[in-house]
Amino acid sequence: MSDSSASSRSLRSQGPIIDPPHPTAGGTQSAKVCKKAASWNDEETSALLEFLITELPKSGDGNFKRVTWTAAASLIATRFTVVKGGPKDADSCERRFQLV
Repeated sequence: MSDSSASSRSLRSQGPIIDPPHPTAGGTQSAKVCKKAASWNDEETSALLEFLITELPKSGDGNFKRVTWTAAASLIATRFTVVKGGPKDADSCERRFQLV
């Protein structure tokens, strides 16, 4: 049987509660920074898809490599100088392709 006198004490009576350090507060893990989401219009999406169609024979198995996404981002940045939302980098080009 357990001691009933011990169950009547609060946890605070056992001493201070020390919170473990937060992983991003001076720990070895870096804080994750969120980028502003890219906002795609129909012209930009069409340009991305047209570019990817031309690159499809180079992809082999249909999966585009990182160099293709980087080239797509460069094309979009060159062709469309007025940007709404976050930058259209290689990652955002790949995400846009997955959503259409």
